[in-house]
Amino acid sequence: MSRVQVGDIVELSCLGGAFMFTGKVVETFRISGQDEILVESDTVRPGERLCFSQRHVSRVISRGSERDALESIIDEITRG
Repeated sequence: MSRVQVGDIVELSCLGGAFMFTGKVVETFRISGQDEILVESDTVRPGERLCFSQRHVSRVISRGSERDALESIIDEITRG
């Protein structure tokens, strides 16, 4: 599967598929060679960001626009 990007809506699968939900990718980063993502979901802990390994992404429901990625970069710069 191709790497997810900020703004993508993804389906995540955890515990061998026992726990599945959707969310919007708000940040991507690497830790110790692993691709990690921060996801916001309305169904799991609304208003909070959850961290998952990219390997938990079972499918990309929709791709974010380039504008979403640009907005994310601007937000990151303004946060300092």
